[in-house]
Amino acid sequence: MKKLFIALTAAALVLTFCACGNSGNEKSGASGTTSASSVSAQSKADASDVQSSDEKSDVQSEAVSEQQTGNLQQLLEKVKAEVTMPAETADFNAKRMKRTFGIESDWMDDFAGLYCTDGLTQDQIVYVQAKDEAAADEIEKKLQDNWQSKYNVIKNYSPEQVANIESAKVERNGLYVSLVISADADKIKSIFNEGIN
Repeated sequence: MKKLFIALTAAALVLTFCACGNSGNEKSGASGTTSASSVSAQSKADASDVQSSDEKSDVQSEAVSEQQTGNLQQLLEKVKAEVTMPAETADFNAKRMKRTFGIESDWMDDFAGLYCTDGLTQDQIVYVQAKDEAAADEIEKKLQDNWQSKYNVIKNYSPEQVANIESAKVERNGLYVSLVISADADKIKSIFNEGIN
């Protein structure tokens, strides 16, 4: 009897220890899962914070580029005050300069300009102060390419617009490079040239 009782007690103890061991593993596994979930959630939150920070940075950069405050922008404001411009225009920002002309921000010390947004009128003012001679060469080429592209597209559509484009030319004055397409180009250029000389 004693031997049977001891054997049953020992078996009961073994089963108890096994059960405790499994329970501990389950808790450990659950804890590991919870921990992994927490890490995953934290990683997503961190990624979201980084993305949000990047988006804020992009918005701030764009806001800065849209609010040019250099001498050329002041001269553009003077042009707007003294010259009758087409009704639908928008100012160039750094992003638009790159998209329209392929001009990189780090090529420029200052810039200002506007373009028509109605899709028909080809009026455009672009003045850029390049960082150095090499940048001025690149900007001059990019503006010349833009002029040629505009001319090729519009030459079969509107004689009036073609006349404005034909009379326009890319001009360079030291590190300043410009392209003015407008019926009032002479007056616009005069305002800018007086301001930069």
